[in-house]
Amino acid sequence: MSTLVRANAWMEHASDWLNPILVKETRQALKSRQFIVTFLLMLIASWLISVFGTLMAGDSLEFGSAGRGLFTAYYVVLALAIFVVVPYSAYRGLLNERDHTTLELLNITSLSPRQLVWGKLWSAMVQVFIYYSAIAPFIAFTSMLQGFDVALVAFALGISILITLCLTMLTLMLAAIPQGKQFQGLMTGLIFFGLLLVIVVIFSTVPWLLMETILFDDMEFWVAIGGFIVAGMSFFFLFTQIATSHLTFDADNRSTGIRIACSMQFVLYWLVWAFARFMLGSGVFSSTSEAAFIGTWCILHTATIGFFAATEPDFVSRRVRRGIPKTAVSRLLAAPFLPGGHRGFLYLLLHLALVPVILNLFFRDLFATGRSEGWWTITFIAYVVWYVGLGAAFGRLLRRVSAEVRPMHVRVIILLMFAVGSLLPFMPALFGSNPTEYEWLYRSLRVLNPFVFLSVMLKLTFGQEVATSEIFTLAAASGLGLLLNVRPMWLGVMEVLRHKSTPTVTHAPNPALTSDS
Repeated sequence: MSTLVRANAWMEHASDWLNPILVKETRQALKSRQFIVTFLLMLIASWLISVFGTLMAGDSLEFGSAGRGLFTAYYVVLALAIFVVVPYSAYRGLLNERDHTTLELLNITSLSPRQLVWGKLWSAMVQVFIYYSAIAPFIAFTSMLQGFDVALVAFALGISILITLCLTMLTLMLAAIPQGKQFQGLMTGLIFFGLLLVIVVIFSTVPWLLMETILFDDMEFWVAIGGFIVAGMSFFFLFTQIATSHLTFDADNRSTGIRIACSMQFVLYWLVWAFARFMLGSGVFSSTSEAAFIGTWCILHTATIGFFAATEPDFVSRRVRRGIPKTAVSRLLAAPFLPGGHRGFLYLLLHLALVPVILNLFFRDLFATGRSEGWWTITFIAYVVWYVGLGAAFGRLLRRVSAEVRPMHVRVIILLMFAVGSLLPFMPALFGSNPTEYEWLYRSLRVLNPFVFLSVMLKLTFGQEVATSEIFTLAAASGLGLLLNVRPMWLGVMEVLRHKSTPTVTHAPNPALTSDS
């Protein structure tokens, strides 16, 4: 048997161990008109760039820096394929599975939702690698010209893989979310608009970035790139968890994986910041304004996650209860991560409480009496507890009235509460009232608008120029949002701690069947 025949037999045997979705999607994608057209257009565009670029370069081929200019043109062609075509085709592929009701057929097979998501992803990455191989001979041509930078080329091509992974997983996540026909059209339009924005960025900034000199020996550059990579991989993991959860059964655990991923992002956010401060010196990120900026992004991220976690229904299926840990300590630690809106609000509170504690460890004077930045973060946390807490409590009340209330309804209610609270202080001005006449009313109602009151808190010194009544109003509203959820949170934790594990029934073998005849 020849070596080629043995290699072919080995490859056929090895393909049986691959993800079946990967095999199916790759076969379909490589035969599709979209892939063939994109591949041919890449080759034609690269060939035209080579011919006309060489003619226009002239003497700079030997004495100038034509290599970098040609590589920039090749990279723009590659970026259009891997940043736009591949993510959109992955989105349409998974969306067609849902439209043609083939997802229901896949759910009854032995394939897990994670295998489906990863199969779609790696099928898209196979196309990316083929596009890379198509552009490789042209990039090799530029390596023989002046101005070619090996480090720049390796860095640009390597970081593009990470960006493509995140964009593709983002589109797969959006396709996995159940959508109606009208919302599906809106989502497709938003994705198309987002990819058009990517095209604008490619043509406007990518050539400028590649033509600039990158200092690879600069510590600040590598710290920034390291933070970018960590953030990208964390969001990639989060998008994977969200896509997988939306493809599982309704009775399965859809929340724990997402909450664990968000907690990992919370920890990585502070670790990256601490690492950057350690590597670049204590003088970096040392001012109180920078501390408020760092805390604001963390609170905003936590509030977004809590907005979805706290509005889930409190019901827990038997399938999820079977996965509750056995020991009391592990149950107590796992309670905030288990499904349920009451436990989701507890999850939100625990993460929000850690933000001022961490900031106080690194910035001792942040919460001093004369500082407004530290108390600005406390005010932001109070607004999150206020609106999310009231919305979660109101949604829990609506579910007692009607079983048709969905989490999306509760989230819309919270957004409406936020919109009304933001517009209410300006309502007298809409009716043409004299500004001097409604000034007292505006100052009384501006605490409802977080944008206005947070800007006031940031500019003024806390406790001196801000009305004490406004501070007490915000504290009372935040306390009310917390108080309305204390009992549900307690019941949610007790439900986990008091859960009786179902013992595994093992049947003893029948002696009549096991004895020798």
